[in-house]
Amino acid sequence: MLDNLRANKGGIITYVFLFAIIIVFVVSFGPGSFDKGCSGAQQAVWAAQVNGEAIPAAEFERGYQMLLRAYQEQAGQAISRERAEQEGLPAMVANQLVERALVLQEARRQGLLITEAELVETIAQVPRFQSGGRFDKDLYQSTVRGEYGSPARFETVLGEQLLHNRMLAGVRETVKVSEAEVKQAWESEHDRVDLAFVRFPLAGAAAEVKKPSDAEATAFAAKQPARIEKAYQEGAARYDQPKKVRARHILLTVAADAAAADDAAAKRKAEALAERLKKGEDFATLAAEASQDENTKAKGGELGFVTEGLVEKPFADAALALAAGAVSAPVRTSSGWHLIKADEVVEAKKTPLEAVKLELARGLLVQDRAAALATEKAAAALAAVKAGRSLGELFPSEDVAKKAKKPVAKLGGVALVADHTGPFGAGGPFVPRLGVVEGLAEKALATAAGQPVPEVLETPQGPVVAVVTSREKPDPAQFAAQREAIATRLRNRRETQVQQAWLKRLRAAATVKLNPAVTGQAPVDAG
Repeated sequence: MLDNLRANKGGIITYVFLFAIIIVFVVSFGPGSFDKGCSGAQQAVWAAQVNGEAIPAAEFERGYQMLLRAYQEQAGQAISRERAEQEGLPAMVANQLVERALVLQEARRQGLLITEAELVETIAQVPRFQSGGRFDKDLYQSTVRGEYGSPARFETVLGEQLLHNRMLAGVRETVKVSEAEVKQAWESEHDRVDLAFVRFPLAGAAAEVKKPSDAEATAFAAKQPARIEKAYQEGAARYDQPKKVRARHILLTVAADAAAADDAAAKRKAEALAERLKKGEDFATLAAEASQDENTKAKGGELGFVTEGLVEKPFADAALALAAGAVSAPVRTSSGWHLIKADEVVEAKKTPLEAVKLELARGLLVQDRAAALATEKAAAALAAVKAGRSLGELFPSEDVAKKAKKPVAKLGGVALVADHTGPFGAGGPFVPRLGVVEGLAEKALATAAGQPVPEVLETPQGPVVAVVTSREKPDPAQFAAQREAIATRLRNRRETQVQQAWLKRLRAAATVKLNPAVTGQAPVDAG
């Protein structure tokens, strides 16, 4: 593969990196780079660590805000952060940042690089840096200084993106597609099915089932200790809460690699501020006056709650050692010297399994009963369809039911209404409007039009009953005209699969830590 990578070097501008992408990444993601526009507290916080290399929380937040805006534009409406979390946007951003770090690390390990000449060529061809159709050096420098702090910082970011894309281009170039594979893909793509379906939601069923008694919960816990233990472990964040401190800080910024004299001068300033605090000056007032953290000084240095792992270790150790109302001695982090005040201390709290065993048992019993009820309802509906009833008749929309003077079918208050997937093929487990349902496409394609899929289908949200409403078969006479488009899609799909498999191997061999306080993901994902 290394030969492919080196052979691709000359074509990086035309093959890998379209200028539109350069503009999106370099202009949209770059401004306010890691060293510019981020508070010292933010710089001290990491979102992830990839083989020991930290990804700053500020980088995660920028990526998250960009993805959230794009999602909102696509949806045509504002999306709350809670909804975004439900849709998995934080996980997407965290995964993208981790994968990008892994790709760059692997590219450097394999000895790939971006030359100065390539950087110059790329920058010169960006329309945003041109005047009258020619590269304008003054325009370029003024633009990137305003957005990145310096041309050097911009060129570092751009160079990393070019290197990232070169590495992935080499991986993707290993893909070859045969004529037989193109023909098979064409046949599969044009063999399509459309389904009418009704889902029996587990959430609705849970609202309808009988709530377990204490005796039932106790009996369940005695019979199912492994399930209880598993549920307890999955709820660790709820039952094992670490110590946290609601903190303020005053920051005197100084680079991690600053000269000893500069570091000592900053420390002396911190010590002088500490003396003023000891004499009774108000911490919040002093923070507003002297702190160099622009994001918190107006709030009296308020940071919110700090826990172990959320900020750099020296900061966390000092903050968590304070009693409520106390102020630390000067503390050094990579951002500079801090004075930290603890406004409130919340001690660690671990709820033992024994204390929540019955609560967990009740929850699992409700899940089991809801699943059984939903499956029972689905099986009855499937039997009625096999006997000649239609899904539309059994589960009409509210308008149709109102006209027919019939009630809308419900499960636990949730309306059960027939819907359609739209045409789809056997390209993967994803089914429109149903999500990922393993094996559904194959079962549906094996069913004649007008017939129900012969079994109740299980999905994470609840069982589904489906009927094939139409079938579309491939027409051999159309293959020649459609061959090139199919080959391109197949190659792109295969390249994506190869790239994903390669990234998966990289991640499996890596040590990745995610900061749950920043990303909302599990704290450790170690390879």
